[in-house]
Amino acid sequence: MNTLKTITTVIALVMVFGISSGYAQNTAMKNPVSSTLKNGTTLIIAENQNASKVFANLSFEATNQYSAEKATVQEVFNTLLNEQLTALGAGLSYSYKGINLATHSEDFETALQTMYAYINAPSFNQEDLVKAKATVLAHIKAQDKYFPEAVNENSIAKLTLADVNAYYAEISNPAQIVLTIAGNVTPAVAKSFAKKAIDQQKPALDLIKTYLVSNN
Repeated sequence: MNTLKTITTVIALVMVFGISSGYAQNTAMKNPVSSTLKNGTTLIIAENQNASKVFANLSFEATNQYSAEKATVQEVFNTLLNEQLTALGAGLSYSYKGINLATHSEDFETALQTMYAYINAPSFNQEDLVKAKATVLAHIKAQDKYFPEAVNENSIAKLTLADVNAYYAEISNPAQIVLTIAGNVTPAVAKSFAKKAIDQQKPALDLIKTYLVSNN
């Protein structure tokens, strides 16, 4: 499993925030701790006591393997997921590196629960799919973003909601997921929050309300 990209991205963010705050990194930044949760998810935690926030990245490792036949569904799915996560207003976003989260330490538990509530029961509907396909098409026509040759107007038109759901079911196997947490949180607390988030049953919308209230 290729976790180097995930580790490097999140730890780099922590170091940047720490440096920008004027803190020395040699004592505050701890070595990453790795473990496997009972559902198969790989958990990597890097504590930085001087970071002002906690960062998390949930990486679907299966997406690292390029396949021409899945290029279109992958690009549209990436756009769809990012648009939905951004709309939640909980500090979540999605890129080729996975789901990204940045929040203050006191809000991290609820934010992490919100992220897992979403990925455990995502709501992919036809309206959101049409919007995501339109966004990708607009980038193709504007030629302002690189897409593989297999991603074109014809392949996008053929893509269905069933294709998106099947793709998500394929990549969301917990055994192929890496959750990296870095920042001002101890490994013990981060692991406890991760276990709770994976097991919790609260709907994402209920958790978002709690998160937003706590930030007002």
